[in-house]
Amino acid sequence: MATQARKISFEEAWDNTTIFYVDENLEAWIDAEVESLLEIAKDPRVAEGVEIETTAITEFLIQHNRALDVILKDIELSEEKFMRMISLLRRMGRISGGFSADDTEWSISKIKRKIVLDPYFAHTVAILLIEGKKDEDLSRFVPRYYLDTLNYREIKGGALAARRTRFKQSMIGTYSARKGHKVERLIGQELIAIHEKHGIPFAKGRSRIINTDIDFAIPNIEDPWVIIMSSFQETTSSGQTNKTRDMLAAHIKVLENNSRNRENRAFVNFVDGGGWLARKRDLQRLVEQCHYFINMQHIDMLEAIVLKHVPAKYIHST
Repeated sequence: MATQARKISFEEAWDNTTIFYVDENLEAWIDAEVESLLEIAKDPRVAEGVEIETTAITEFLIQHNRALDVILKDIELSEEKFMRMISLLRRMGRISGGFSADDTEWSISKIKRKIVLDPYFAHTVAILLIEGKKDEDLSRFVPRYYLDTLNYREIKGGALAARRTRFKQSMIGTYSARKGHKVERLIGQELIAIHEKHGIPFAKGRSRIINTDIDFAIPNIEDPWVIIMSSFQETTSSGQTNKTRDMLAAHIKVLENNSRNRENRAFVNFVDGGGWLARKRDLQRLVEQCHYFINMQHIDMLEAIVLKHVPAKYIHST
């Protein structure tokens, strides 16, 4: 029997939450990335037991495109925090050009390019990474929590197993983001199957109905009859608060539109992951305040929801 479009209960949502999503392709990609960095870390200038020298690290940064990645992971400083450090040095005048209100922050890719093209800048970065902790001027502006990481001479490298673990842990942001994209792709694959079977397309973007970006609008952004907002969280994050707010606000907008125009558009919350179990009250609100709530265990309900709410003019069964 085909799955029916229905509003599941909070108990059903709770019992069917996928706490951890396992994707072997993603795991293999992360492992390959770590091994690639470990191969670069075999360089004799940063290998275990080698005394760190400023000139050698400057050369290492210039000659290896991913040398900066290795060092940042060794000292356990995120790319984002490092970018702030570079912005600070620009404002302090230690890097030419300054950093005024008309300028933009340099991305990691731009920093890497400048390292290759500007030996003086590469040397400045090397000193920052090796002994920034001892910089009295920096200590006035950088919290000690971050400043203490700028001590590559003392905390560099280590045993291979420890380095592998540290490198892998440092990729948690990338890992979580890619996992979220993987889960979102599952929704996309389901909608592709619906398109192929019933001729109903879908899109992403900002819609007049809720005046915010829609993760999936069916059949299109201009006239969305099924609106899906999605979130997958294995751990808790500050972003969940904003996501909860946006989902609840979007549902209200759809309700107002339906009442004003006597329409039957549906708002769907796709929410999954153990991080939402830790936010029980938010999860309960998201289950209650939508037309339909689905997770990976209920994703097959999408076809029935789409066919129930999308007008016949958009349906062209093959």
